[in-house]
Amino acid sequence: MRVAILGAGTMGRAIIDGLRANNRSIMIYAYDTSLQARSALPEAVTIAPPDQWFSANAAPDAIIFAVKPMDLASACKEVDTCRTSSSAPAPLWISIAAGVGIATLRHYLSEDARICRVMPNTPARIGEGMSAWCCSDNCTDGDHTLVESIFSACGKTVFVHEKLMHAVTGLSGSGPAYVFLFLEALIEGGVTAGLPLSIARECAFQTVLGAVKMAAQSGEHTGALKAGVMSPGGTTAAGLRALEERAFKHAIIEAVGVAAAHSAQLGG
Repeated sequence: MRVAILGAGTMGRAIIDGLRANNRSIMIYAYDTSLQARSALPEAVTIAPPDQWFSANAAPDAIIFAVKPMDLASACKEVDTCRTSSSAPAPLWISIAAGVGIATLRHYLSEDARICRVMPNTPARIGEGMSAWCCSDNCTDGDHTLVESIFSACGKTVFVHEKLMHAVTGLSGSGPAYVFLFLEALIEGGVTAGLPLSIARECAFQTVLGAVKMAAQSGEHTGALKAGVMSPGGTTAAGLRALEERAFKHAIIEAVGVAAAHSAQLGG
């Protein structure tokens, strides 16, 4: 399998690292206009601009656009021009740009283009990503298998209808940043309470990791798991009361909604 990735920033690099760690059989082409980004790519990646991707018998099976939404139109036109000027077969076009729909991508490429939208997240870099995807109606079962092969190497995948992609963006696409902020707050809270920084970090990381694994494996409702930590008049009840007084839960719900709405705006 051959995969080309245009854009080697945070998300493009995360996909590259996930693929290299978990599916060594994939040949990866990559390019970024930034010399710094190109220089940081692993040696196993073939660094080449799009006009060198379509040599005989070596064209990519899939091309991933890992560029900002504002740069997507020009990127699509550039790569498609390189492809049509060769005799290479049409690839599966994959976009990870937030908010940009399949109809818009068809306008950038062509009406008969086979297109997939994916919303991954940065833990793909360590093979623990969450990638939601949808495809255009003319994609084949083979295209679906190809998408799964690429992104399952980076973590878990889930198929969704395109109308749900904005919600996915607000939740799992942006979600790692919410978790990092929560971790930062836990660590600073521990330090404020008197713990050395190194111990506060270790306690915070393992607490979140353990709680997530417990929730994922137990099958219990999170409310029941939360109640299991509490005792009447205890420390946990006091801490949760402080969070509720500051609308912690509402703030997270609002963050997901606002991010989803902004994704819709990006699609214009």
